Amino acid sequence: MKEIWKDLSEDEEFFTGYRDRFRENFLRFVDEERSKLISLPGINTLVDRLYLLLFSFRRDPAEDLFKISYTLAKSEIDLKKVLEKALLALLKDYIDHVILKDSDYERVKRLIDLIDLYLSTVEEAYLRYMDELRKEVKAKESAVEDMERKLAVEFLEKVSGREKINLLSYYKGIPVACSSEILEVRENIVKVSTCAMDILAPKREVYLKHPNLPKPIETSVIERDLGKGEALLKVIGFRNLPKERRKYLRVLPDKPVKVNIFKGNWQGEGSLADISVGGVGIYLGDPKDLKEGDSVLLKFSLPKGKIEARASVRYLLSKGKLFRVGLQYQLDIPTEEIVSDYVMERQFEILRELKGV
Repeated sequence: MKEIWKDLSEDEEFFTGYRDRFRENFLRFVDEERSKLISLPGINTLVDRLYLLLFSFRRDPAEDLFKISYTLAKSEIDLKKVLEKALLALLKDYIDHVILKDSDYERVKRLIDLIDLYLSTVEEAYLRYMDELRKEVKAKESAVEDMERKLAVEFLEKVSGREKINLLSYYKGIPVACSSEILEVRENIVKVSTCAMDILAPKREVYLKHPNLPKPIETSVIERDLGKGEALLKVIGFRNLPKERRKYLRVLPDKPVKVNIFKGNWQGEGSLADISVGGVGIYLGDPKDLKEGDSVLLKFSLPKGKIEARASVRYLLSKGKLFRVGLQYQLDIPTEEIVSDYVMERQFEILRELKGV
């Protein structure tokens, strides 16, 4: 930085006389950005402080610039865009100055380097604050989850050995429920009786439901003992069940189903993730410029016929190297019959598989 200052100090007259112009530009950009900033006297003080800090060329301003930027970030005051515009305006005027004085253009490059250093420091301060904010939010969310988990465990302790509780899980998209008993509660671990249908496979999500619960309790299966008819579940906390709000039952296909998707001149090829009479989920390798709300044409084949339907993109989610795309459609009656038959047949196949038949 000292080398940069040494080159720019030859234009000390420019930087000394530019402070009022810098303040004028800064105030204009504050108004344009509609930034949440302090009062006018406070802004003037801030601008003068910043300018002296950045262009007096006496000592390294990085530490003080970081502190100012961090303090403003904590006060929800956006300095970044305003300062960036003010520094770019200064750069433009400095270029005019260099041209007028017929000076060495290398000085312009040095000023660009200096501005880049200053803006990087400001960005670093804001990133530090955002990182701390994320950690604070995460800590608060964790505290809430801990409290809810404690309440869930206390409820399970009360009904243990006294009342039945319903277990709900999803197997290949099919919701499966059964009645069970709480056999033992130990800290965040619950021992339950198993069901006729094996929905308590290790690591599977299982939800505990009871009429007196505001929400289902999400658990994860730790282990099961089919001989004793018992399973250990880890209590996670209260959860809503998005799948329960679905209007139509969705099932997973038993074998890969190729899906062609068309948007204008673009054509993509994916595979069916799940299907209902109201929509499908598909996996795509590259969705290109596909986005939420787009209208597309779908083409794929099921055992009882070919499907061709207009659909609306509801969401796109990254899944490793693939993208999951959720699509909603309204089918004509003949097409709906083909899809409906497929969904019902798959439902029975999955239930037979679950029962071990």
